[in-house]
Amino acid sequence: MPITHRVQQGDCLVSIAESYGFFWETLWNLPANKPIRDIRRDPTVLLAGDEVVIPERTIKDFVRPTGARHTFRVKNIPARLNLRLHDEGGRPRSGLEYVLTIDGVETTGTTDADGAVRAPVSPTARRGTLLLVASAETFTLNLGHLDPVDTVRGAQARLAQMGTYVGDVDGSLNPAFVVALRSFQLSQGLSETGELDPSTQSALREAHGG
Repeated sequence: MPITHRVQQGDCLVSIAESYGFFWETLWNLPANKPIRDIRRDPTVLLAGDEVVIPERTIKDFVRPTGARHTFRVKNIPARLNLRLHDEGGRPRSGLEYVLTIDGVETTGTTDADGAVRAPVSPTARRGTLLLVASAETFTLNLGHLDPVDTVRGAQARLAQMGTYVGDVDGSLNPAFVVALRSFQLSQGLSETGELDPSTQSALREAHGG
């Protein structure tokens, strides 16, 4: 019998699917989950309180002859971490050596031409740090905590990560957020309304990359 999972802060469809023993595509494409698919559009960005339908798991039977050796390969699909680093002028911070630590596991690399850090991570990863070697800058990563772009809190977080907004990510329409939103709209050639309208959401999603 299907059950309903209520999304908690830090959940995404990848981590939810992992915890119930499914591939995330199975849950995302489930007809019963069409409402959340239509609203959120991105399986990696859900909002606390969203509801995801979890179907019953089915058992697959295999018939194989006895007296022989058989190999069964289980798919392992890690999640992908995608970050982009920009300077105050919005230019990519490319060619920077970094140390990425996720749940105690370190990987090293160099940001690409887009200033991006891309790495496979566990679907259940929750915390991490990114250290830029040359400058010793350290960023704390709370994986899965980004709210949807159509929420004030989600827009604040993206603008803060892009260096446009300096203030609390608290979901309030404070003056600093409105100023940051107007500044972003100006940089994108949009009407400076200071409102989180659909065109601004779309531009913010594209500019932030998530």
